[in-house]
Amino acid sequence: MKKWTRWMVLLTAALIFLPAGQALAEKPIVIGAPLSTAFLYGWDAERGFKLAVDEINAKGGVDVGGKKRMLKVEVIDTRDLEPGVPVSEALLAVEKLILDKKADFILGGPVRSEAALAAMPLLNKYKKVSIVTTGVLTPKYHAMVAKEYDKYKYCFRIHGEAKNLVGEMFANFGALKEKHGFNNLFIIAQDVSHARGAAKVMKAVAEKKGWNVTGVEIYPTGATDFSMGLLKAKKTKSEIINIWMDMPESAILLKQWYELKIPALPFGSTLAAAEQPGFWKATNGKGEYTLCNVVNAGNAPSN
Repeated sequence: MKKWTRWMVLLTAALIFLPAGQALAEKPIVIGAPLSTAFLYGWDAERGFKLAVDEINAKGGVDVGGKKRMLKVEVIDTRDLEPGVPVSEALLAVEKLILDKKADFILGGPVRSEAALAAMPLLNKYKKVSIVTTGVLTPKYHAMVAKEYDKYKYCFRIHGEAKNLVGEMFANFGALKEKHGFNNLFIIAQDVSHARGAAKVMKAVAEKKGWNVTGVEIYPTGATDFSMGLLKAKKTKSEIINIWMDMPESAILLKQWYELKIPALPFGSTLAAAEQPGFWKATNGKGEYTLCNVVNAGNAPSN
């Protein structure tokens, strides 16, 4: 079962399904989904939400206070993962869902950390419960809730954040070090909040654990040439290239890694290209040795 389907089913597990006819007379519960729909972390959430709602409505909807209610999804493209799009555009999308689409709940996004953080005061203003299900890997999200709970008590996130990923990655790195003797680590990150922060933490933790960090390169969202960083990794005899990128242009990075014959293992903590169903085709089979720690594997144990 997809993560989004599972979540929606769990959301309604405590509710009682009633005969379908009664639901049609009641106003549907509107789920507003502000998502960057042109990107992996947007369109997969959109498909999952719609699949879950179809399944739930097919069983007759949900019982709320003794009245039968159907669910309805309203999706708005925030474009917040696109390069050069201001955070204000994502905020307008959230507000439109609340005011124009009459959303009862906000689910999914905004996806970019900066946009999700900026949306928190807006959710407080309209007293709308929001559950972030994709993206938003910044530790600051739950830190803000903890610091000002009464103000941000409407904001929830069901997945982990960048610091968790660092721990997961080092479990993998430790195994590679033990088995193959790897010790030289090069870090490539995207110039966005979660990736910059994660790269900084990754470097500090790596050095503390005795790894030789051979370099850190930061690339802007939408960059299409990664050769400089890759050649630095090659020159410094790096054995692992740790990648933090949620942009589709990371497929270009992997093509260049192959073409430049970089003798280092590309291992993504966040690596959007390798998480796409069309990854093999996009890289023309050049990503054969790419490893990726999939971030949004869901909130239940999985292999």
